[in-house]
Amino acid sequence: MTENPPPTPPLTPYLCVDDANGAIEFYKRAFGAVELARQPGPDGKKLIHAALTIHGGMLMLCDDFPEMTGGKPRTPRALGGSPVTLHLDLPDVDATWAKAVEAGAKVTMPLADMFWGDRYGQLEDPFGHKWSLATRKRAPSKDELDKGAAEAFKTH
Repeated sequence: MTENPPPTPPLTPYLCVDDANGAIEFYKRAFGAVELARQPGPDGKKLIHAALTIHGGMLMLCDDFPEMTGGKPRTPRALGGSPVTLHLDLPDVDATWAKAVEAGAKVTMPLADMFWGDRYGQLEDPFGHKWSLATRKRAPSKDELDKGAAEAFKTH
């Protein structure tokens, strides 16, 4: 862990998970996360706070403590999913994708070259959080974007 962590960015996702210790290890294997801080609760098992960096961004997380929130669990699994997707822009999406899948991420949208110019796909981590991963391949024109969107949405 870092003695002097970098300053917190203006916007940092803060995730609630069922197993924060396991999540930290998954994010290290899947995304190359670097642990900055880990604060266990009084029982020494659950974490009340952890901070990681992933590809230059910060991610904070904690275990779920329903006893501290009126008995209401707050993880994606307890809530039936999450509408939030965490996005990673990467220099080599294929390499990170392979590591994430090998570490236990579930593919929800296969990695492919997209009309908007990214090589892009979506995963769900073992804790129910959704991730999109991408590498920019080209910058399409407005006409190409409009045509690609029309094609993509005519099948839905």
